[in-house]
Amino acid sequence: METVCRDAAGAGMSIARARIVLFAFVALAYVVAFPIVWLQGMAIDYGSFGVLLKAIVLPAAAGIVYAVFRRMEPMRVALEAILCGFLLMIPVGLCSYAAIGVNLPVADEALIRMDNALGFDWRAFIGFVDARPVLATVLEYAYQSFTPQLLLTPVLLVMFGKPVRAYAMVTAYGLLCLASSLISAWYPALGTYVVYNVTADSLANINAHFGFAFIEQFNGVRDDPDFIFVLTEMMGILTFPSVHAAVAALCAWAFWDVRALRYPFLVLNILMAISAVSHANHYLVDVIAGIGVAAVAIALVTAVFRLSPGQRACEAEAATAA
Repeated sequence: METVCRDAAGAGMSIARARIVLFAFVALAYVVAFPIVWLQGMAIDYGSFGVLLKAIVLPAAAGIVYAVFRRMEPMRVALEAILCGFLLMIPVGLCSYAAIGVNLPVADEALIRMDNALGFDWRAFIGFVDARPVLATVLEYAYQSFTPQLLLTPVLLVMFGKPVRAYAMVTAYGLLCLASSLISAWYPALGTYVVYNVTADSLANINAHFGFAFIEQFNGVRDDPDFIFVLTEMMGILTFPSVHAAVAALCAWAFWDVRALRYPFLVLNILMAISAVSHANHYLVDVIAGIGVAAVAIALVTAVFRLSPGQRACEAEAATAA
């Protein structure tokens, strides 16, 4: 019998239904992404998808089959969430490149004006961080926690008895990435380090690698008529909104109901959002916009997955009984 969490407001969502919602969303992302790219005419190296298939999809699928056979529901949920996260790499990457490939004029001047309106001095902020080696190092590690957090968050949520939230988190990640791609079509930007002409060599403590690493791909998809999308060479080429800041907000939300992890991950993700300005190519307004996109995605999955205070108390029981 299907295990369902219920609260005072009515029925919550079962693990089985949450699973269906997530897989349906992943399928929809593919249905949306490929026609967009084909209409735009961007070439795709389909062979590069094989790395993802061999290294992630097939092993994860085998693990899921094993978990189903052994009735290891927590393991199944964790592997399915991770698998779907990796599967979303393809449509998310395609949509982000297609957005920048629309090739509208860069929006850096508009983004600088927005920062100025907020009273934010990017150069002064960079100078402040760069003069403090410990702070610069902490922010660098926070910035690089992006991928480990995306991988570990669903697993930890399952371990703490929140399987439905694990599925919801991955769905929200896909939503915020696709929404950010759509918005970025109108706001392609080279970013702060390039526009402000601050070189990596001019910095004492900040590692600005990610402030420049994306430029070749960014310019390639915009200017090279022979550009080919290669999954293994894919970079984060979106500036506005900041996906890093959006994921920081998402991960902080995901752990908010886990008391043991709530504040450690809140602090980590505040730092990760800040590091998008100091260690990448983002304006302050990019971070604010990213958090806004994440808030909308979180609100949508909260409604769709019927997450509520009453459901939190019974998710652990559901994970065991499903």
